[in-house]
Amino acid sequence: MSDASSASSSSTDEAGKTNGGSKSPSAGKSKPSNGNPGRTGKTPPGGGQPPAGSGATSGGGKRGTGGKLGLLALILVILLAIVVAFVGYRGWQKLQAQQAQLSQIGTNSTTLDQLESKVGELDQSRQQNLKMMRGEFDQYRQNLDNTLDKVLKELAQQQQADPREWLHAEAEYLLRLANQRLQLERDVKGAKALLKAADDRLREADNPALVPIRRAIQSELASLDSVPVIDRTGIYLALMAQQEQLARLPLKQDIEEIAAGKGDAQPSGGWRQQLATLGRELKDLVTVRRHDQPLEALITPQQESYLRQNVRLLLEQAQLALLKSEPELYQASLGKATELVEGYYATDNDGVAKSIDKLKSLRDNDVRPDLPDISESSQLLKRFIEQRFGNGDQQGSQGSGSRGGSANQGSAQGEGA
Repeated sequence: MSDASSASSSSTDEAGKTNGGSKSPSAGKSKPSNGNPGRTGKTPPGGGQPPAGSGATSGGGKRGTGGKLGLLALILVILLAIVVAFVGYRGWQKLQAQQAQLSQIGTNSTTLDQLESKVGELDQSRQQNLKMMRGEFDQYRQNLDNTLDKVLKELAQQQQADPREWLHAEAEYLLRLANQRLQLERDVKGAKALLKAADDRLREADNPALVPIRRAIQSELASLDSVPVIDRTGIYLALMAQQEQLARLPLKQDIEEIAAGKGDAQPSGGWRQQLATLGRELKDLVTVRRHDQPLEALITPQQESYLRQNVRLLLEQAQLALLKSEPELYQASLGKATELVEGYYATDNDGVAKSIDKLKSLRDNDVRPDLPDISESSQLLKRFIEQRFGNGDQQGSQGSGSRGGSANQGSAQGEGA
């Protein structure tokens, strides 16, 4: 209401300003006295009374101004009421929104509590399910262990393995190893040792059915005894000694040079002896020899070195053939070396003659003797083991079939019950 009064006063002032046009100094300074609005404290400068129509005109103007001010105040009141109503409506909407938010928060808190309770229930049910699964798994594992123990016990009771089977298997392995040792390594001594070990295992088995196998083993041992024993180490060392010996023995050219050197000796003795020596030398100046074959030219020192090196290489080749058990190469190498020694070495020398005889004796050695077949005993024992285990497998399959039939009958009776 204060706003309305201030608005009316301001409108009144504006109306006065409008009607008066502009404030005169007399209008601003006039003051009413004794309740007469038309009288002022001072008279106008003319000193006379105001015009006759001036009072009525001012009174009508004031009434028109008051009506306008009342209409303006009513409009302002209406506008103020509308503003207050609008502000109140907006406040009421905000209050409703806050209440809706509060109610939603309460609903959400209730939903969270429900979710927490549901999660707790799910966790509890999960723990219970895990406990149940663990219990079932433990029970299943225990049942499986019991079943396995029962099956293993039944198998152990059914098999009842004979300790002699191990002796049979070991003897069969030793016989197979003896064949491999003889065929691949040509080791007669090792093959004989393995055959004797296999025969000892069969003797421990003490089974009359093994007599044919033991008889075959003894026959194979006798055939191995007839194989000549080759001292490969001794032959190898003998060839090495001949290499060193032939490197020092003289050639035919060396003997001729030695004879020429002895003829250059100074004569000694009396004049009679010197004369006789001179006569003998004169007779030796001319020597007539008859040869059916053409003479060979003397070799040079470089050719002599090549000759000795060639003989050495041939003997080394014979050693390699000895270790590899190649009789053809062995005999060919020693034969070629003997030919070179006989052709270019001094065969009149005792050392050369002995070397030639030694090379010929070494060449006659058989570095690869024929080996017998010792596979009969192994085949007999293998056949015996297969027959023994084959019969056992057939009996076991028959027993399992009968057990399976009885089990099927039992299950059928249980289902019928």
